[in-house]
Amino acid sequence: MKKHLILATLALLILQSNVKAQFSQNPQKQLVIGTIDSLYSEVLKEQREIWVHLPPGFDQTKKYPVIYLLDAPAHFYVIAGMLKRLAPLQIPESILVGISNTERTRDFTPTNVSFSRGRKTGESGGAANFLKFMQEELQPFIDGKYPTEKNTTIIGHSTAGLFTLYAYLQHPEVFDNYIAIDPSLWWDKENLVKQTQKLLSNGNRLEKSLYMATANSLGPKMDTTSIRKSKSEASEQIRANLKFHDLLVKNAEKLNFKWEYFHKEDHGNVTVPAQFNGLRSVFSWFPFNELWRFNNPKRYSVKQLIDPFYLHYEKLSTRMKREMKPDWQLVNDIGFFMLEGHKLPKKALAYLEMNVHFYPDSSKSYVALGKYYLSQKDKKAAKEQYQKAVEIDGNEEAKSKLEELN
Repeated sequence: MKKHLILATLALLILQSNVKAQFSQNPQKQLVIGTIDSLYSEVLKEQREIWVHLPPGFDQTKKYPVIYLLDAPAHFYVIAGMLKRLAPLQIPESILVGISNTERTRDFTPTNVSFSRGRKTGESGGAANFLKFMQEELQPFIDGKYPTEKNTTIIGHSTAGLFTLYAYLQHPEVFDNYIAIDPSLWWDKENLVKQTQKLLSNGNRLEKSLYMATANSLGPKMDTTSIRKSKSEASEQIRANLKFHDLLVKNAEKLNFKWEYFHKEDHGNVTVPAQFNGLRSVFSWFPFNELWRFNNPKRYSVKQLIDPFYLHYEKLSTRMKREMKPDWQLVNDIGFFMLEGHKLPKKALAYLEMNVHFYPDSSKSYVALGKYYLSQKDKKAAKEQYQKAVEIDGNEEAKSKLEELN
């Protein structure tokens, strides 16, 4: 029973251990969410402030995807909390980079409009410049300071959502994943929407992930069918988003996207549920959904239990552009769970041998096999595994076992 409980709560324990590791490294017992940094932009001709959150247990020897978050003061704390909850099982551990604003309308709008919605808009139309800042200055700055990998995400809400879609359509090479939340596609008489079909006709974006959320800011009686025919200013936000949705559907065979409508959330309230769903959507390929087969191993053959691991991590390595492996401790625990909890030694051996496949240079992989063979009364095979462990790094546990066996 105890073994079953340990395995059933393994995911929670992994998350808790990450939090404890970060907390124990802070002698002041402070909950530190991140740091504030800045860089001078030659493109924008100004100093730009950025907020950085690193994953719990951050390791300089590893590489991490980067999530770029627009409107940092409004959303940074929420996204950092989501990353703690979702990583490392639902999405990869990632570096979060939040960008503070100086001239929001200037930076996030793709065209210059001097007068909109009955008032002057100030500076506008600087999206191309701001994207150049992100691509040529901010990304190299982050890549030079932290161990990053070539997997980037951008998150934007409202006018920042407009910018996110501008980047997706005009310069899809800059990011891998795009999360646009209730974007202001009404800007400049739906200028970006009008360009969308032509821009989507150029090649495909199957390797890019797009998540788009649309809110209901018109109340519970809002009807999307009648809204499409409306001409009112109050409905222009959702009308533009619906038109963009139709274009995504029209080009669906060339895209990798999810569009979600939040009938019960308005423009301001939609951010939190959409951010959560968006992160899970653009990283939908990351979770290993076959993991829990080990709870009913008698239903499956060795091949059915093991092959999903190899297939998933092969695909994951391609998507992450580096070698990806299952967690060693997780696989080891499942192996001994098969052996001790289910009395299935052949299936247990398959899991332990998987760790040798993924971690051939780790002495503990062979120590685990040594323990397995001892449980099967095969002292010769056990000694061979312990000897391999000693040869790798002089593993003390393996040495001790060899002395006992000799």
